[in-house]
Amino acid sequence: MPHDLIMVIDDERSVLQALHILLEAWGFRVLAAESEDDALDRIADAGEPPSLILADYRLREGRTGLEAIQRIHATAGHPIPSIIITGDTGTDALDAARARGVPVLQKPVMPPYLHSMVTQTLRQAGG
Repeated sequence: MPHDLIMVIDDERSVLQALHILLEAWGFRVLAAESEDDALDRIADAGEPPSLILADYRLREGRTGLEAIQRIHATAGHPIPSIIITGDTGTDALDAARARGVPVLQKPVMPPYLHSMVTQTLRQAGG
């Protein structure tokens, strides 16, 4: 599973950098983006779709991580395993993600739990 390409989308630069460093330390290749458009550009530059998408629920300009995930799926032409990470305490994000079969992790996410979710999600996808 290491060397899988993971797309991380979070509009908070410190969170994005921390996730990038953590995932690389675990042996994953990482594309980090602060927005949906940035994510699509980075995937195009990489020349391959990610094996997994980790996206914050609330992004800039009223966008959501679920919308970013849907656009990446549409661009790739197939679904890509995804996980939403959110600091939202309301149920809207949870309900919207669950309705699409996307697991939700509440911030702050402890690294061992994140590692477990990432590897489990990739394993279930056959990655």
